Amino acid sequence: MESLRGEIQRLDSEILRLVARREGLAREIGLVKSKDGLKLRDTSRERQVLRDVERTAKELGISGSIAKALGELLIEDAVGVQKQKRDTTLARKDVVVVGGSGRMGEWACRFLSNRGASVVIWDPRGKLEGYRSVRSLDRAAASADLMVLASPLGACPDDLDAVLDVSPRGVVFDLCSVKSHIAGTLRRAASDGVLISSAHPMFGPGAASPRWRNVLVCDCGCEEANAVVTELFTSAGANVSEVALERHDELMAYVLGLSHVCSLLFAGVLERCGIAYKDLEAVQGPSFERMARMAAELSKESKRVYHDIQALNPNTRHMVASMETVLRDLKKASLDSDPSKFKSTMESSRRYLEVGQDG
Repeated sequence: MESLRGEIQRLDSEILRLVARREGLAREIGLVKSKDGLKLRDTSRERQVLRDVERTAKELGISGSIAKALGELLIEDAVGVQKQKRDTTLARKDVVVVGGSGRMGEWACRFLSNRGASVVIWDPRGKLEGYRSVRSLDRAAASADLMVLASPLGACPDDLDAVLDVSPRGVVFDLCSVKSHIAGTLRRAASDGVLISSAHPMFGPGAASPRWRNVLVCDCGCEEANAVVTELFTSAGANVSEVALERHDELMAYVLGLSHVCSLLFAGVLERCGIAYKDLEAVQGPSFERMARMAAELSKESKRVYHDIQALNPNTRHMVASMETVLRDLKKASLDSDPSKFKSTMESSRRYLEVGQDG
């Protein structure tokens, strides 16, 4: 009985987390409606939501009346969220998003304009529908309160130089997931008196908003700029942590790089195992399902971005070397008739992870 009740408690928590994510999406939709002068309620959309909920419930064998009641409750919750006062943190602020035509650039444009900013983009690689592109970075920088670098990782050093060359008067910060290749430039700019900081949202462009998500702020040497960037994300509900600029990439080699490599390793082994994926999926358990879902999601992301996260991080080599060592040890432990080595490996992992969770 206790085990069953514990599973129900876990599922209840998971449901509430999903509701929280849904509210985050609803809040962003409300900001778009407010910005674009759209009606709060869209009855045709609400009817479609209820039809979708009822259809899914039927497929899952859930009572239609419960599904309808739940759908109506979710709709009213979304309307309530959207009725809340609009976030105008950036009202009357002029913002230039450098690299605005990319996926993270598009996210930055939406995030900033939803909060009242007047947003333009500068991007020699393309345009973004709904936002004005400027040709002269010099002229845009002269009036910009914020300049956000959302450029591709490989292009960011040149784009950052271009921004600094026009002597920006406002706060400058990047959104790069690797910092080593621009760290020196960031430090020099701060020492020259530029209001500059460095941020890393720990999520991709598919995230509705930073609410309840982690955002890292790296100190380049300008406390004033750090405070502006921190406030920008904390006001949107993010969990902001300050990370030393020089330590950022060491952490990301494992938080990002290792996670990505493990997903690719999982998918690569399956691809070579000689068994059709549908046959594996038909007999999967929770562990396989979680890992397969993560690997599938990663496979749909930008190949160039995920390559650059590995290639531009100077700590990747050490991470991969450690992974190779662990794989060799796991191979020996897995094939040894004596289970003590495998047991020791699992015990060591448990101790490391438990200390981290307790801390």
